[in-house]
Amino acid sequence: MKFHTVQYLRAVAALIVVVTHALLHPITYVNIPIRRFGSFGVVLFFVISGFIIVYTTGKGGFKPGNFIRRRLERVVPLYWIVTAGVAVLALAAPSLLKNTTFTWTQFIGSLLFIPHARPDGAVVPMMMLGWTLNYEMFFYLVFAAMAPLTAGRRILAVTAIFLALIALGLVMQFTAPIPWFYTQPLLITFSIGMGVGYLLLRYPDQLFVPRLAPAWLTAAVLFLAMAFAVPSSVPPGPLTDLPFAAAGGALIMFGLSIEVRLPKWRFGVLLGDASYSMYLTHMYIVAASILVVQKLTGSAIPWLDVLLSVTLSIAVSIPIWRLVDRPVYKALRRLDRSAQQRQAPA
Repeated sequence: MKFHTVQYLRAVAALIVVVTHALLHPITYVNIPIRRFGSFGVVLFFVISGFIIVYTTGKGGFKPGNFIRRRLERVVPLYWIVTAGVAVLALAAPSLLKNTTFTWTQFIGSLLFIPHARPDGAVVPMMMLGWTLNYEMFFYLVFAAMAPLTAGRRILAVTAIFLALIALGLVMQFTAPIPWFYTQPLLITFSIGMGVGYLLLRYPDQLFVPRLAPAWLTAAVLFLAMAFAVPSSVPPGPLTDLPFAAAGGALIMFGLSIEVRLPKWRFGVLLGDASYSMYLTHMYIVAASILVVQKLTGSAIPWLDVLLSVTLSIAVSIPIWRLVDRPVYKALRRLDRSAQQRQAPA
C-alpha cells in the first residue's frame, strides 16, 4: 500500500537535501545551521525507511532471501549507474569534481557498500551521498537476520544490536572506517521509524485517527524546535539527530492520521516516487546550476542558486525515475518472479 503522505514526506526530505547543498556548495567555510537543516532531510529518509520496512514485512516472520533481493533490486541499479557516471567523470574531467578522485579500491568499495576513507579523510563513497545507502544496506542486513521473529521482537532485537554497536563505538573510539561508520548514533534513527511502523500494524484505529493529528503535529514542531535550539556551534550529531528522528516519526503519524481526509496530490506523489533519483543525482545538478548563475551574474546568489537547483533537480529526476529507475526495477522484478516460478515444484 502506498501512503500519499509518506510520499509527500519523501519528497520533502529530498528537497531539503537539495536546498542544503545549493546553499553549501558555493561557500568555503563550515556553516553548521545549514548542515543541520540538511541533516534533518537525511534523518527523515532513515525514519521513513524504518517505517516502510516494518510495515511492509508485517507482523510475522518473512523470507530473508526474498527481502534482501527486493531491496537490492530497488536500491542498487540506479546507484551503480550514478556511481559509474561519477567514476567516468573523475577519470575524464577530474577538475569538475571538488574532492572526488578515482581509485579502483574506492570504486569497488562504493559498488559493494563498503565504507572507506577518501584521501581527504572523509568516509564517503565515490558518489558522496552514497554514505546513506551504506547505512541503509546495513539496516537491511540486520533486519533480515531477525526475519524469523515477530515484528515486535524483531524491532527490539534490531534496536538492541544498534544500541550495542553505538555503545561499543563510544567505548572503543574507533578510527578505522568500517568500525567507526557502523557504530555511529545515527543508526538509532531507523528504530524510530520502525517503532512508528509497528504502531501502525498494532494500533491503526487508536493512534492514527484525525482527532490525534493536532497532537502529532505539535509533537513534531516541538521536536524540531528542540533540534534547532541546540547551540549553532554544535555540529549535526546525536543532540540534533534524535529530536529530528522523533520529529520525523511524529510527522509520519500526523500524515497518516489525516490520510483519509487528504486529496491525492498527483505531483506530490510523483515527487515522492522520484525522490530517490533526485537524491542520487542532485549534487551534480546543483553544481551545474551554481556555475550557470555565476557565469551569468558574476557571483553566487543564494536564492537564485536554490531556485535553479530545485527546479532542475525536479526536472531531471522525474524523467530519470520514469525512463531508468522504474523500468529497471520492474524488469528485475519480472526476472525474479520468473526465476522463482521455474524453481517452484510442479
